[in-house]
Amino acid sequence: MAVNQRPRPVRRLSVGWALTLTFDSLATALASLLLCGLGLLLPGITEDYGPATGPTSPSALAFYAAALVLIASLAATVTLLSRAGTGRARPVALWLSAARLALLVIALATFVAYGILTIES
Repeated sequence: MAVNQRPRPVRRLSVGWALTLTFDSLATALASLLLCGLGLLLPGITEDYGPATGPTSPSALAFYAAALVLIASLAATVTLLSRAGTGRARPVALWLSAARLALLVIALATFVAYGILTIES
C-alpha cells in the first residue's frame, strides 16, 4: 500500500442484519446442543438396550453429525465475516446466516405442527 493511500473503510452492518446474525448464532448453538442431547438420550427413548446403544449407535451418530454440520456452517459464516474487506465474502456470509436461520425456524415450526397434529388426532 502506498504511503498516501488510506485503507478503505468497512461498511457497518445494518441493524436488521446484526439482529439476524445474533438470532442465528443463538438458534444454531441451541439447536446443536439439543441435537447432541437427543443423541445422548436416543438409546433410552427407543428402549433399544443392547451393545449398540452407546454413542456409536447409528441413529445417535446422525444427530451428532447434524449438530456438527450446524456448527461448521456457523464457523464458515464467522470466517466469511472476518474477511469482510473482500467484496463478496460479506454478502455470502449474511445470506448463509439468513438461510440457516430460516431452515431452523421452518424445522421448528414443522416439529411443532407435527406434534399438534399427532396429539390432536
